[in-house]
Amino acid sequence: MINRRMLPRAAALLLAAVILFSGLVYLFFPTGRIDGAIERSLEPQGLKLAPAVHKTLLPGLGWDNMQLSSAQGVLLKCDRLRVRPLLLKLLTGRAVISGSAVIGKGHLDLSYALNGKQALDLSGSDINLSEIPFFKTVLGARFSGLLWSEGKLLRGKAGLSGDLKLEVRQLEFSGVKLGSFPLPDAGGLKTQGMIRVMDSRARLESFTLEGDGIYMRLSGDLPTGANAGSAPLNLVLEIMPKADFLENQKLVFMLLAKFMVSPGVYKLPIRGTLLKPEIL
Repeated sequence: MINRRMLPRAAALLLAAVILFSGLVYLFFPTGRIDGAIERSLEPQGLKLAPAVHKTLLPGLGWDNMQLSSAQGVLLKCDRLRVRPLLLKLLTGRAVISGSAVIGKGHLDLSYALNGKQALDLSGSDINLSEIPFFKTVLGARFSGLLWSEGKLLRGKAGLSGDLKLEVRQLEFSGVKLGSFPLPDAGGLKTQGMIRVMDSRARLESFTLEGDGIYMRLSGDLPTGANAGSAPLNLVLEIMPKADFLENQKLVFMLLAKFMVSPGVYKLPIRGTLLKPEIL
């Protein structure tokens, strides 16, 4: 009986100790060291994150009007980014980091556990591709459409595994050029796809784009880890235009003629890196 009576008090004391310890670490740990660590991890890939990090009201870190840039220009930006530890999870023996980003009217939320079976939980919606500078900076193109995504990853002996679902509503793009080869302009596309992770390796199983007069499918291996931006790409884009669509953009398809594998079917190998993709 004594143990049962003391259990709530012990739990409360443990929670208070965790909160007090985290608060002290949070108050006295200099943000300059965090900025330095981020800079050192991004520098080998030629990337920079700005502005400097600041502490938030709840124990955590934040960036306002955050921008991730390379020598080419701004790649990603968000109005607000917050990262914080989930203190209550520590009482169950799990170390979990929560992150949230606001991009225009869209949002991206995730939690990542440093230990335990459940590793990653991600959800995002209403992220307009026109507000992601990567497409203009890297591809020199105009993109629009609302991105939706959700997925979970589990941790096993061989690494992470799971699925991430993707969908873009009313996708439109124009002016895409990969290396010396252009892609046809397209709009009003219905899209859906899935990234499958096995043994910590990611593969785009099939990302389909279907619209009036054209069907496309993108698949292949995706780079992961700290050097994802400079790791080699290994993707294949299949394009199957109908006769009217092909006729309207015949100059583009004339340039892609070497990649035609059968009448009306083009298979384009995408190589290079994420920051410099090329059709080879």
